[in-house]
Amino acid sequence: MQDITTTIVRTAYERFGILALKPYQLLVIQRIMEQEDSFHVRHQIVILPTGTGKSLCFLIPATLCKGITVIVYPLLALMNDQMLKLSNAGIDCVCLRGGQTYQQRRQSFDKLRNGTKIVVTTPESLQNKWVMAHLRMYNISLFVIDEAHVISQWGKDFRPSYLGLTNVILRLLPHQILAFTATASEDTIRDIRTCLFTSRPLIVRGDADRPNIIYATYPSMNREQGVLDLVRSCQKPALVFCRTRADAKVLCQYMKMECPGIEMRYYHAGLSREERENLETWFMESQDGVLYSTSAFGMGVDKNNIRTVIHHKLPENIEEYLQESGRAGRDGENSTAWVVVTRQDKDQSSHYSPLLPIFTGNRCRRISLLAALGQEKDECTGCDVCLRKVKQDMDGERALKALIRMFPFRFNVTIASFILCGCKNKLVCGDKAIFNPFFGYLKGWNPKLLANTIEDLVDNDPSYPLKRVGFLNSGKLLYPSDVLLYNQLARILRRIDDGYSWIVRKTRFFRRRRKKIR
Repeated sequence: MQDITTTIVRTAYERFGILALKPYQLLVIQRIMEQEDSFHVRHQIVILPTGTGKSLCFLIPATLCKGITVIVYPLLALMNDQMLKLSNAGIDCVCLRGGQTYQQRRQSFDKLRNGTKIVVTTPESLQNKWVMAHLRMYNISLFVIDEAHVISQWGKDFRPSYLGLTNVILRLLPHQILAFTATASEDTIRDIRTCLFTSRPLIVRGDADRPNIIYATYPSMNREQGVLDLVRSCQKPALVFCRTRADAKVLCQYMKMECPGIEMRYYHAGLSREERENLETWFMESQDGVLYSTSAFGMGVDKNNIRTVIHHKLPENIEEYLQESGRAGRDGENSTAWVVVTRQDKDQSSHYSPLLPIFTGNRCRRISLLAALGQEKDECTGCDVCLRKVKQDMDGERALKALIRMFPFRFNVTIASFILCGCKNKLVCGDKAIFNPFFGYLKGWNPKLLANTIEDLVDNDPSYPLKRVGFLNSGKLLYPSDVLLYNQLARILRRIDDGYSWIVRKTRFFRRRRKKIR
Protein backbone atom coordinates (compact mmCIF):
# COMPACT_ATOMS: atom_id res chain seq x y z
CA MET A 1 0.00 0.00 0.00
CA GLN A 2 2.80 2.40 0.92
CA ASP A 3 4.63 1.59 -2.32
CA ILE A 4 1.48 2.31 -4.39
CA THR A 5 0.93 5.65 -2.62
CA THR A 6 4.56 6.66 -3.14
CA THR A 7 4.35 5.82 -6.85
CA ILE A 8 1.12 7.79 -7.23
CA VAL A 9 2.49 10.89 -5.49
CA ARG A 10 5.75 10.75 -7.48
CA THR A 11 3.86 10.42 -10.79
CA ALA A 12 1.58 13.35 -9.90
CA TYR A 13 4.62 15.55 -9.31
CA GLU A 14 6.82 14.38 -12.18
CA ARG A 15 4.12 14.26 -14.86
CA PHE A 16 1.64 16.95 -13.82
CA GLY A 17 3.56 19.18 -11.42
CA ILE A 18 1.13 18.45 -8.55
CA LEU A 19 2.83 18.74 -5.17
CA ALA A 20 0.01 17.18 -3.13
CA LEU A 21 -3.13 15.29 -4.18
CA LYS A 22 -6.45 15.98 -2.52
CA PRO A 23 -7.83 13.23 -0.22
CA TYR A 24 -10.58 12.15 -2.64
CA GLN A 25 -8.14 12.07 -5.55
CA LEU A 26 -5.73 9.86 -3.65
CA LEU A 27 -8.55 7.57 -2.46
CA VAL A 28 -9.90 6.99 -6.00
CA ILE A 29 -6.45 6.47 -7.56
CA GLN A 30 -5.39 4.05 -4.83
CA ARG A 31 -8.50 1.91 -5.37
CA ILE A 32 -7.88 1.83 -9.12
CA MET A 33 -4.27 0.75 -8.71
CA GLU A 34 -5.07 -1.83 -6.01
CA GLN A 35 -7.51 -3.54 -8.37
CA GLU A 36 -5.22 -3.58 -11.41
CA ASP A 37 -4.22 -7.23 -10.94
CA SER A 38 -7.27 -8.29 -8.94
CA PHE A 39 -9.65 -10.91 -10.30
CA HIS A 40 -12.65 -9.55 -8.36
CA VAL A 41 -12.98 -5.92 -9.46
CA ARG A 42 -15.48 -3.41 -8.17
CA HIS A 43 -16.08 -0.64 -10.70
CA GLN A 44 -16.55 2.97 -9.55
CA ILE A 45 -18.87 5.96 -10.02
CA VAL A 46 -16.95 9.03 -8.87
CA ILE A 47 -18.90 12.22 -8.09
CA LEU A 48 -16.59 15.14 -7.31
CA PRO A 49 -17.43 18.86 -7.68
CA THR A 50 -16.00 20.94 -10.50
CA GLY A 51 -12.53 22.29 -9.85
CA THR A 52 -11.40 19.35 -7.69
CA GLY A 53 -9.24 17.69 -10.36
CA LYS A 54 -11.37 14.73 -11.46
CA SER A 55 -9.27 14.19 -14.58
CA LEU A 56 -6.17 13.41 -12.49
CA CYS A 57 -8.09 10.51 -10.94
CA PHE A 58 -7.93 8.64 -14.24
CA LEU A 59 -4.93 10.24 -15.99
CA ILE A 60 -2.44 9.20 -13.30
CA PRO A 61 -3.62 5.54 -13.33
CA ALA A 62 -3.59 5.65 -17.14
CA THR A 63 0.16 6.28 -17.08
CA LEU A 64 0.75 3.54 -14.47
CA CYS A 65 -1.53 0.70 -15.65
CA LYS A 66 -0.12 -1.95 -17.99
CA GLY A 67 -2.91 -1.87 -20.57
CA ILE A 68 -4.72 0.72 -22.65
CA THR A 69 -6.99 3.42 -21.15
CA VAL A 70 -10.03 4.47 -23.24
CA ILE A 71 -11.51 7.85 -22.21
CA VAL A 72 -14.96 8.76 -23.58
CA TYR A 73 -15.95 12.44 -23.81
CA PRO A 74 -19.26 13.99 -24.89
CA LEU A 75 -17.78 17.05 -26.63
CA LEU A 76 -14.86 17.84 -28.91
CA ALA A 77 -14.02 20.86 -26.73
CA LEU A 78 -13.34 18.51 -23.81
CA MET A 79 -11.24 16.22 -25.98
CA ASN A 80 -9.12 19.16 -27.17
CA ASP A 81 -8.73 20.44 -23.62
CA GLN A 82 -7.64 17.03 -22.33
CA MET A 83 -5.22 16.42 -25.18
CA LEU A 84 -3.62 19.80 -24.44
CA LYS A 85 -3.16 18.77 -20.79
CA LEU A 86 -1.59 15.47 -21.81
CA SER A 87 0.69 17.18 -24.31
CA ASN A 88 1.87 19.65 -21.65
CA ALA A 89 2.59 16.70 -19.36
CA GLY A 90 4.63 14.99 -22.09
CA ILE A 91 2.12 12.13 -22.42
CA ASP A 92 1.28 10.84 -25.88
CA CYS A 93 -2.32 9.94 -26.70
CA VAL A 94 -4.48 8.81 -29.61
CA CYS A 95 -7.62 10.67 -30.70
CA LEU A 96 -10.50 8.82 -32.39
CA ARG A 97 -13.29 11.16 -33.51
CA GLY A 98 -15.76 11.61 -36.34
CA GLY A 99 -14.60 12.88 -39.71
CA GLN A 100 -11.22 11.12 -39.67
CA THR A 101 -9.91 9.41 -42.79
CA TYR A 102 -8.91 5.76 -42.95
CA GLN A 103 -5.26 6.82 -43.07
CA GLN A 104 -5.59 8.95 -39.91
CA ARG A 105 -7.15 6.09 -37.98
CA ARG A 106 -4.53 3.66 -39.27
CA GLN A 107 -1.82 6.01 -37.95
CA SER A 108 -3.58 6.17 -34.57
CA PHE A 109 -3.53 2.39 -34.17
CA ASP A 110 0.11 2.30 -35.28
CA LYS A 111 0.86 4.59 -32.33
CA LEU A 112 -0.98 2.17 -30.00
CA ARG A 113 1.18 -0.68 -31.29
CA ASN A 114 4.27 1.44 -30.60
CA GLY A 115 3.43 1.99 -26.94
CA THR A 116 0.88 4.82 -26.65
CA LYS A 117 -1.47 3.91 -23.79
CA ILE A 118 -4.30 6.49 -23.86
CA VAL A 119 -7.21 6.70 -26.33
CA VAL A 120 -9.42 9.82 -26.29
CA THR A 121 -12.71 9.32 -28.12
CA THR A 122 -16.48 9.89 -28.32
CA PRO A 123 -19.33 7.33 -27.96
CA GLU A 124 -20.18 7.75 -31.66
CA SER A 125 -16.67 6.73 -32.72
CA LEU A 126 -16.94 3.56 -30.64
CA GLN A 127 -19.99 2.50 -32.68
CA ASN A 128 -17.70 2.15 -35.73
CA LYS A 129 -17.14 -1.55 -36.47
CA TRP A 130 -13.61 -1.02 -37.81
CA VAL A 131 -12.59 0.91 -34.67
CA MET A 132 -14.09 -1.73 -32.40
CA ALA A 133 -12.46 -4.60 -34.27
CA HIS A 134 -9.02 -3.02 -33.80
CA LEU A 135 -9.55 -1.94 -30.18
CA ARG A 136 -10.49 -5.51 -29.23
CA MET A 137 -6.97 -6.57 -30.11
CA TYR A 138 -5.62 -4.70 -27.05
CA ASN A 139 -5.82 -5.24 -23.31
CA ILE A 140 -8.12 -2.47 -22.02
CA SER A 141 -7.20 -1.72 -18.41
CA LEU A 142 -9.49 1.27 -17.86
CA PHE A 143 -12.67 2.33 -19.63
CA VAL A 144 -13.44 5.87 -18.45
CA ILE A 145 -16.64 7.85 -19.11
CA ASP A 146 -16.13 11.52 -18.23
CA GLU A 147 -19.16 13.79 -17.64
CA ALA A 148 -21.19 10.60 -17.16
CA HIS A 149 -24.35 12.50 -16.20
CA VAL A 150 -25.02 13.08 -19.92
CA ILE A 151 -25.99 9.38 -20.17
CA SER A 152 -29.17 10.32 -18.30
CA GLN A 153 -29.67 13.78 -19.86
CA TRP A 154 -28.76 13.09 -23.51
CA GLY A 155 -28.78 9.31 -24.00
CA LYS A 156 -32.54 8.98 -24.29
CA ASP A 157 -32.96 11.83 -26.77
CA PHE A 158 -30.30 13.05 -29.20
CA ARG A 159 -27.23 10.99 -28.17
CA PRO A 160 -28.42 7.36 -28.35
CA SER A 161 -24.79 6.32 -28.84
CA TYR A 162 -24.39 6.74 -25.06
CA LEU A 163 -26.90 3.97 -24.48
CA GLY A 164 -24.86 1.92 -26.97
CA LEU A 165 -21.90 1.96 -24.55
CA THR A 166 -23.47 -1.10 -22.92
CA ASN A 167 -22.60 -3.22 -25.99
CA VAL A 168 -19.21 -1.52 -26.38
CA ILE A 169 -18.22 -2.55 -22.84
CA LEU A 170 -19.41 -6.13 -23.41
CA ARG A 171 -17.24 -6.39 -26.53
CA LEU A 172 -14.10 -4.68 -25.19
CA LEU A 173 -14.27 -6.34 -21.74
CA PRO A 174 -12.23 -3.66 -19.91
CA HIS A 175 -10.71 -4.61 -16.57
CA GLN A 176 -12.17 -1.57 -14.77
CA ILE A 177 -15.04 0.78 -15.66
CA LEU A 178 -14.94 4.29 -14.20
CA ALA A 179 -17.72 6.89 -14.51
CA PHE A 180 -16.88 10.49 -13.50
CA THR A 181 -19.21 13.45 -13.04
CA ALA A 182 -19.46 16.61 -10.95
CA THR A 183 -23.18 16.42 -10.19
CA ALA A 184 -25.64 13.55 -10.09
CA SER A 185 -29.02 13.06 -8.44
CA GLU A 186 -30.20 9.60 -7.40
CA ASP A 187 -32.11 9.23 -10.69
CA THR A 188 -28.98 10.10 -12.69
CA ILE A 189 -26.88 7.60 -10.73
CA ARG A 190 -29.48 4.91 -11.41
CA ASP A 191 -29.36 5.63 -15.17
CA ILE A 192 -25.55 5.49 -15.18
CA ARG A 193 -25.54 2.22 -13.26
CA THR A 194 -28.11 0.64 -15.59
CA CYS A 195 -26.22 1.64 -18.74
CA LEU A 196 -22.62 0.87 -17.77
CA PHE A 197 -22.45 -1.77 -15.06
CA THR A 198 -23.55 -5.37 -14.76
CA SER A 199 -22.57 -5.51 -11.09
CA ARG A 200 -23.14 -2.97 -8.32
CA PRO A 201 -20.41 -0.28 -8.54
CA LEU A 202 -18.71 1.53 -5.69
CA ILE A 203 -19.94 5.13 -5.44
CA VAL A 204 -17.40 7.73 -4.30
CA ARG A 205 -19.24 10.96 -3.57
CA GLY A 206 -17.49 14.18 -2.57
CA ASP A 207 -19.09 17.34 -1.22
CA ALA A 208 -20.78 19.06 -4.18
CA ASP A 209 -20.48 22.49 -2.56
CA ARG A 210 -18.22 25.13 -4.12
CA PRO A 211 -17.72 27.51 -1.16
CA ASN A 212 -15.94 30.18 -3.23
CA ILE A 213 -18.93 30.71 -5.58
CA ILE A 214 -21.61 33.25 -4.63
CA TYR A 215 -25.02 32.30 -6.07
CA ALA A 216 -27.26 35.26 -6.90
CA THR A 217 -30.44 36.19 -8.78
CA TYR A 218 -30.75 39.24 -11.03
CA PRO A 219 -34.46 40.02 -11.55
CA SER A 220 -35.07 42.24 -14.58
CA MET A 221 -38.00 43.38 -16.70
CA ASN A 222 -36.03 42.37 -19.80
CA ARG A 223 -33.68 39.40 -20.01
CA GLU A 224 -31.24 40.95 -22.50
CA GLN A 225 -31.03 44.18 -20.50
CA GLY A 226 -30.34 42.18 -17.35
CA VAL A 227 -27.41 40.41 -19.03
CA LEU A 228 -26.19 43.76 -20.38
CA ASP A 229 -26.19 45.35 -16.90
CA LEU A 230 -24.26 42.39 -15.47
CA VAL A 231 -21.72 42.28 -18.31
CA ARG A 232 -21.01 46.00 -17.88
CA SER A 233 -20.40 45.74 -14.15
CA CYS A 234 -19.16 42.19 -13.43
CA GLN A 235 -15.65 40.94 -12.88
CA LYS A 236 -14.07 39.36 -15.93
CA PRO A 237 -13.33 36.97 -17.61
CA ALA A 238 -17.02 36.12 -17.78
CA LEU A 239 -19.00 33.26 -19.29
CA VAL A 240 -22.64 33.75 -20.37
CA PHE A 241 -24.66 30.55 -20.89
CA CYS A 242 -27.54 30.53 -23.40
CA ARG A 243 -30.10 27.81 -24.11
CA THR A 244 -29.72 27.73 -27.91
CA ARG A 245 -27.12 28.48 -30.56
CA ALA A 246 -29.26 31.30 -31.94
CA ASP A 247 -29.50 32.89 -28.48
CA ALA A 248 -25.71 32.81 -28.07
CA LYS A 249 -25.10 34.42 -31.46
CA VAL A 250 -27.83 37.08 -31.31
CA LEU A 251 -27.09 38.02 -27.69
CA CYS A 252 -23.36 38.38 -28.41
CA GLN A 253 -24.01 40.59 -31.45
CA TYR A 254 -26.40 42.81 -29.47
CA MET A 255 -23.94 43.16 -26.57
CA LYS A 256 -21.15 44.09 -28.97
CA MET A 257 -23.24 47.02 -30.21
CA GLU A 258 -24.07 48.15 -26.67
CA CYS A 259 -20.57 47.58 -25.18
CA PRO A 260 -18.03 48.15 -27.98
CA GLY A 261 -15.17 48.44 -25.48
CA ILE A 262 -15.52 44.85 -24.19
CA GLU A 263 -14.13 41.98 -26.23
CA MET A 264 -16.90 39.41 -26.74
CA ARG A 265 -17.39 36.28 -28.85
CA TYR A 266 -19.85 33.40 -29.09
CA TYR A 267 -19.27 29.64 -29.05
CA HIS A 268 -21.41 26.63 -29.88
CA ALA A 269 -21.06 23.13 -31.33
CA GLY A 270 -22.29 24.26 -34.76
CA LEU A 271 -19.07 26.16 -35.51
CA SER A 272 -16.30 24.55 -37.53
CA ARG A 273 -13.53 22.71 -35.71
CA GLU A 274 -11.03 25.45 -36.57
CA GLU A 275 -13.37 28.20 -35.29
CA ARG A 276 -13.96 26.35 -32.00
CA GLU A 277 -10.27 25.75 -31.45
CA ASN A 278 -9.47 29.42 -32.12
CA LEU A 279 -12.20 30.52 -29.70
CA GLU A 280 -11.00 28.11 -27.01
CA THR A 281 -7.44 29.42 -27.36
CA TRP A 282 -8.64 33.05 -27.24
CA PHE A 283 -10.76 32.55 -24.13
CA MET A 284 -8.09 30.54 -22.31
CA GLU A 285 -5.64 33.40 -22.80
CA SER A 286 -8.09 36.28 -22.26
CA GLN A 287 -8.08 38.20 -18.99
CA ASP A 288 -11.11 40.44 -19.63
CA GLY A 289 -13.14 38.75 -22.36
CA VAL A 290 -16.78 37.62 -22.31
CA LEU A 291 -17.81 34.38 -24.03
CA TYR A 292 -21.45 33.64 -24.92
CA SER A 293 -21.90 29.90 -25.13
CA THR A 294 -24.30 27.00 -25.13
CA SER A 295 -23.67 24.02 -22.86
CA ALA A 296 -20.93 23.02 -25.33
CA PHE A 297 -18.55 25.01 -23.10
CA GLY A 298 -20.24 23.95 -19.89
CA MET A 299 -18.50 20.68 -19.13
CA GLY A 300 -14.92 20.09 -18.22
CA VAL A 301 -13.24 22.97 -20.09
CA ASP A 302 -10.65 24.10 -17.59
CA LYS A 303 -10.09 27.87 -17.46
CA ASN A 304 -9.06 28.63 -13.91
CA ASN A 305 -9.75 32.35 -13.57
CA ILE A 306 -13.37 32.78 -14.74
CA ARG A 307 -14.73 35.30 -12.26
CA THR A 308 -18.38 35.47 -13.35
CA VAL A 309 -20.88 33.03 -14.85
CA ILE A 310 -24.22 34.41 -16.06
CA HIS A 311 -27.22 32.34 -17.09
CA HIS A 312 -29.35 34.10 -19.70
CA LYS A 313 -32.18 31.63 -18.98
CA LEU A 314 -32.74 29.06 -16.26
CA PRO A 315 -31.24 25.66 -17.16
CA GLU A 316 -33.58 22.69 -17.39
CA ASN A 317 -32.18 20.81 -14.38
CA ILE A 318 -30.01 21.31 -11.32
CA GLU A 319 -27.16 19.08 -12.49
CA GLU A 320 -26.77 21.16 -15.65
CA TYR A 321 -26.75 24.39 -13.63
CA LEU A 322 -24.11 23.19 -11.17
CA GLN A 323 -21.94 21.94 -14.04
CA GLU A 324 -22.10 25.30 -15.82
CA SER A 325 -21.87 27.57 -12.78
CA GLY A 326 -18.93 25.43 -11.65
CA ARG A 327 -16.83 26.88 -14.50
CA ALA A 328 -16.31 29.88 -12.21
CA GLY A 329 -13.57 30.12 -9.62
CA ARG A 330 -11.65 26.98 -10.42
CA ASP A 331 -8.54 28.71 -9.02
CA GLY A 332 -10.21 28.90 -5.60
CA GLU A 333 -10.76 32.68 -5.71
CA ASN A 334 -14.16 34.21 -5.00
CA SER A 335 -16.48 34.24 -8.01
CA THR A 336 -20.17 34.90 -8.72
CA ALA A 337 -22.81 32.87 -10.54
CA TRP A 338 -25.78 35.00 -11.67
CA VAL A 339 -29.16 33.86 -12.95
CA VAL A 340 -31.29 36.42 -14.82
CA VAL A 341 -34.97 35.97 -13.90
CA THR A 342 -37.91 37.74 -15.54
CA ARG A 343 -41.63 37.82 -14.85
CA GLN A 344 -42.14 35.50 -17.85
CA ASP A 345 -40.13 32.76 -16.09
CA LYS A 346 -42.69 32.67 -13.31
CA ASP A 347 -45.63 32.54 -15.70
CA GLN A 348 -44.39 29.94 -18.21
CA SER A 349 -45.58 26.75 -16.56
CA SER A 350 -44.99 24.79 -19.78
CA HIS A 351 -41.23 25.40 -19.49
CA TYR A 352 -41.02 24.95 -15.74
CA SER A 353 -37.51 24.55 -14.34
CA PRO A 354 -36.84 22.99 -10.90
CA LEU A 355 -34.43 25.90 -10.38
CA LEU A 356 -37.25 28.48 -10.45
CA PRO A 357 -38.32 28.18 -6.76
CA ILE A 358 -34.64 28.13 -5.73
CA PHE A 359 -33.81 31.41 -7.47
CA THR A 360 -37.08 33.24 -6.81
CA GLY A 361 -37.64 32.17 -3.20
CA ASN A 362 -36.23 33.59 0.03
CA ARG A 363 -34.39 30.45 1.16
CA CYS A 364 -30.59 30.15 0.95
CA ARG A 365 -29.64 29.36 -2.66
CA ARG A 366 -26.68 27.13 -1.70
CA ILE A 367 -28.59 25.02 0.82
CA SER A 368 -31.48 24.62 -1.65
CA LEU A 369 -29.19 23.50 -4.50
CA LEU A 370 -27.38 20.95 -2.33
CA ALA A 371 -30.67 19.69 -0.85
CA ALA A 372 -31.88 18.92 -4.38
CA LEU A 373 -28.86 16.61 -4.73
CA GLY A 374 -29.59 14.92 -1.42
CA GLN A 375 -26.85 16.71 0.54
CA GLU A 376 -27.23 18.66 3.76
CA LYS A 377 -25.51 21.95 4.53
CA ASP A 378 -25.71 23.86 7.81
CA GLU A 379 -24.17 27.16 6.77
CA CYS A 380 -23.75 29.23 3.60
CA THR A 381 -20.48 30.73 2.44
CA GLY A 382 -22.14 33.16 0.06
CA CYS A 383 -25.45 33.80 -1.69
CA ASP A 384 -27.52 36.94 -2.19
CA VAL A 385 -30.12 35.76 0.34
CA CYS A 386 -27.67 35.15 3.18
CA LEU A 387 -25.67 38.27 2.32
CA ARG A 388 -28.97 40.22 2.31
CA LYS A 389 -28.34 41.59 -1.16
CA VAL A 390 -31.49 40.26 -2.83
CA LYS A 391 -33.02 42.56 -5.46
CA GLN A 392 -36.68 42.60 -4.50
CA ASP A 393 -38.01 44.32 -7.63
CA MET A 394 -37.47 43.58 -11.26
CA ASP A 395 -34.80 45.94 -12.54
CA GLY A 396 -36.61 48.97 -14.00
CA GLU A 397 -40.08 47.90 -12.89
CA ARG A 398 -40.24 50.14 -9.85
CA ALA A 399 -39.44 53.22 -11.95
CA LEU A 400 -42.07 52.33 -14.56
CA LYS A 401 -44.82 51.78 -11.96
CA ALA A 402 -43.94 55.01 -10.10
CA LEU A 403 -44.00 57.04 -13.33
CA ILE A 404 -47.44 55.78 -14.34
CA ARG A 405 -48.87 56.14 -10.82
CA MET A 406 -47.74 59.76 -10.73
CA PHE A 407 -48.94 60.50 -14.28
CA PRO A 408 -51.87 58.17 -15.12
CA PHE A 409 -53.45 58.45 -18.59
CA ARG A 410 -50.64 60.78 -19.66
CA PHE A 411 -48.08 58.70 -21.60
CA ASN A 412 -48.21 55.90 -24.13
CA VAL A 413 -45.62 53.11 -24.18
CA THR A 414 -43.27 54.90 -26.58
CA ILE A 415 -43.10 58.19 -24.64
CA ALA A 416 -42.82 56.37 -21.30
CA SER A 417 -39.83 54.44 -22.67
CA PHE A 418 -38.19 57.63 -23.97
CA ILE A 419 -38.65 59.35 -20.60
CA LEU A 420 -37.24 56.48 -18.54
CA CYS A 421 -34.28 56.02 -20.91
CA GLY A 422 -33.54 59.76 -20.94
CA CYS A 423 -33.99 60.26 -24.70
CA LYS A 424 -34.31 63.88 -25.88
CA ASN A 425 -36.42 64.01 -29.03
CA LYS A 426 -39.44 65.89 -30.39
CA LEU A 427 -41.98 63.66 -28.67
CA VAL A 428 -40.40 64.08 -25.26
CA CYS A 429 -39.39 67.76 -25.48
CA GLY A 430 -42.76 68.74 -26.95
CA ASP A 431 -44.50 67.26 -23.93
CA LYS A 432 -42.01 68.93 -21.54
CA ALA A 433 -41.24 65.44 -20.28
CA ILE A 434 -37.56 66.26 -19.83
CA PHE A 435 -38.63 67.98 -16.59
CA ASN A 436 -40.23 64.76 -15.39
CA PRO A 437 -38.59 63.50 -12.15
CA PHE A 438 -38.19 60.05 -13.76
CA PHE A 439 -36.43 61.35 -16.86
CA GLY A 440 -33.29 59.24 -17.44
CA TYR A 441 -34.03 56.94 -14.48
CA LEU A 442 -33.16 53.94 -16.68
CA LYS A 443 -30.35 55.62 -18.56
CA GLY A 444 -28.38 53.04 -20.50
CA TRP A 445 -31.43 50.98 -21.44
CA ASN A 446 -32.35 50.58 -25.09
CA PRO A 447 -35.70 52.48 -25.51
CA LYS A 448 -36.97 50.10 -28.20
CA LEU A 449 -36.15 47.09 -26.03
CA LEU A 450 -37.87 48.72 -23.05
CA ALA A 451 -40.97 49.58 -25.13
CA ASN A 452 -41.27 45.98 -26.36
CA THR A 453 -40.91 44.71 -22.80
CA ILE A 454 -43.60 47.06 -21.45
CA GLU A 455 -46.00 46.08 -24.24
CA ASP A 456 -45.41 42.38 -23.55
CA LEU A 457 -45.99 42.80 -19.80
CA VAL A 458 -49.06 45.02 -20.12
CA ASP A 459 -50.81 43.07 -22.90
CA ASN A 460 -49.91 39.46 -22.06
CA ASP A 461 -49.82 39.36 -18.26
CA PRO A 462 -53.36 39.63 -16.77
CA SER A 463 -51.95 40.09 -13.24
CA TYR A 464 -49.62 42.97 -14.18
CA PRO A 465 -50.69 46.16 -12.30
CA LEU A 466 -50.42 48.40 -15.38
CA LYS A 467 -52.81 48.48 -18.34
CA ARG A 468 -53.36 50.79 -21.28
CA VAL A 469 -56.44 52.26 -22.88
CA GLY A 470 -56.90 53.90 -26.29
CA PHE A 471 -58.20 57.47 -26.22
CA LEU A 472 -58.91 59.51 -29.34
CA ASN A 473 -55.70 59.93 -31.38
CA SER A 474 -53.26 59.83 -28.45
CA GLY A 475 -52.52 56.14 -28.75
CA LYS A 476 -53.00 53.74 -25.85
CA LEU A 477 -52.29 55.54 -22.58
CA LEU A 478 -50.87 53.72 -19.55
CA TYR A 479 -52.63 53.66 -16.18
CA PRO A 480 -52.37 51.66 -12.90
CA SER A 481 -55.09 49.01 -13.11
CA ASP A 482 -54.96 48.17 -9.39
CA VAL A 483 -56.69 51.49 -8.52
CA LEU A 484 -60.49 51.24 -8.68
CA LEU A 485 -61.02 54.89 -9.66
CA TYR A 486 -58.63 54.57 -12.59
CA ASN A 487 -60.36 51.41 -13.82
CA GLN A 488 -63.69 53.25 -13.82
CA LEU A 489 -62.11 56.18 -15.67
CA ALA A 490 -60.59 53.77 -18.20
CA ARG A 491 -64.05 52.36 -18.95
CA ILE A 492 -65.37 55.88 -19.58
CA LEU A 493 -62.41 56.64 -21.87
CA ARG A 494 -63.02 53.44 -23.82
CA ARG A 495 -66.65 54.47 -24.39
CA ILE A 496 -65.57 57.95 -25.51
CA ASP A 497 -62.95 56.42 -27.78
CA ASP A 498 -65.50 53.98 -29.24
CA GLY A 499 -67.87 56.88 -29.92
CA TYR A 500 -65.10 58.93 -31.46
CA SER A 501 -64.07 56.00 -33.66
CA TRP A 502 -67.72 55.56 -34.77
CA ILE A 503 -67.92 59.24 -35.75
CA VAL A 504 -64.62 59.02 -37.66
CA ARG A 505 -65.78 55.93 -39.56
CA LYS A 506 -69.12 57.48 -40.46
CA THR A 507 -67.46 60.75 -41.56
CA ARG A 508 -65.08 58.88 -43.86
CA PHE A 509 -67.99 56.85 -45.26
CA PHE A 510 -70.05 59.96 -46.14
CA ARG A 511 -67.00 61.66 -47.65
CA ARG A 512 -66.42 58.70 -49.96
CA ARG A 513 -70.13 58.67 -50.96
CA ARG A 514 -70.07 62.40 -51.69
CA LYS A 515 -67.06 61.95 -53.98
CA LYS A 516 -68.81 59.14 -55.89
CA ILE A 517 -71.98 61.27 -56.38
CA ARG A 518 -69.94 64.15 -57.78
